[in-house]
Amino acid sequence: MAERTNSETDLCPLVYVLLLNWNDAENTLACLQSIAELDYPRFRPLVVDNGSTDGSDQMIRSRYPEVEFIANERNLGFAGGANVGLEYARRQGADYVLFINNDTVLDRMLLKELVQVAETHPRAGLLVPKIYYYDEPTRLWAAGARLARFPPRVKMIGFGRPDGPQYNQLRRVDYATGCALLIRRQVLETVGGFDPIYWPIYHEDYDFSARVTQAGWEIWYVPTARLWHKVSRSQRGSGTQAFNLGKNIVPFYRRHGRPPGLSLALFVIWAVLREVVRGNLAFVRPYLQGVWTGLTQPTPLDRTGAWNS
Repeated sequence: MAERTNSETDLCPLVYVLLLNWNDAENTLACLQSIAELDYPRFRPLVVDNGSTDGSDQMIRSRYPEVEFIANERNLGFAGGANVGLEYARRQGADYVLFINNDTVLDRMLLKELVQVAETHPRAGLLVPKIYYYDEPTRLWAAGARLARFPPRVKMIGFGRPDGPQYNQLRRVDYATGCALLIRRQVLETVGGFDPIYWPIYHEDYDFSARVTQAGWEIWYVPTARLWHKVSRSQRGSGTQAFNLGKNIVPFYRRHGRPPGLSLALFVIWAVLREVVRGNLAFVRPYLQGVWTGLTQPTPLDRTGAWNS
């Protein structure tokens, strides 16, 4: 998976393809295989291992010794681990960083399609592909995301629906999911990376999207770029997932809610009622515990720390 070098490819933007690994060699190796098949002449895969303890980091290094690899001594969470890779790629001269979940499989044309749109839309700071469920290859997981007014929330476009012509339009969207996004170098230099306040996971991507658009950049959905997401099952339906969702929704609404307190209250009430109607009563208690924990923690209302050196 070495970067090709000739006079023609040297004109192409350099893209680092970044993914996190945490005790999950199986998915990471499958993702790297699909990365190896990308039809784009100038990219470098980069794996950041987030303090794995199961030997998966050694397995990945052994199978793909040519892939650039960073080993964190401990788990820095989604945002912290991602930022290590984003800053490394920026310092290596990346024009773009394609940041993807390790439990994804990429279409071979994905990177070419994303970069082509980015190069023709200079204000596009983030670009997102069409994301399908891995187990249902024609059913959408996300076609970008938008802001729903009531209850005030970020809503993934096309979530759970069969693909169709209405999802084939190149367009601007309000938010990008951290599952897969192409980040322009200048965004990292003006906005910075993800905010580690959203530890260990959830809502850091929507906070990042909001800061990117507030800085004057645009977010574009590129339907010709396709990816299949296995959808993490490590926390799905667990009390840990519910707690983290509740805890990390608080700083998001404190920063970006209009108005913050009312928006947060409306969203929490809606989220609890939604799960009660679904019969998912086990969600409610840890979720509300997470919200309370978030409310008792301070939230810096601004996020500075752009990398401009």
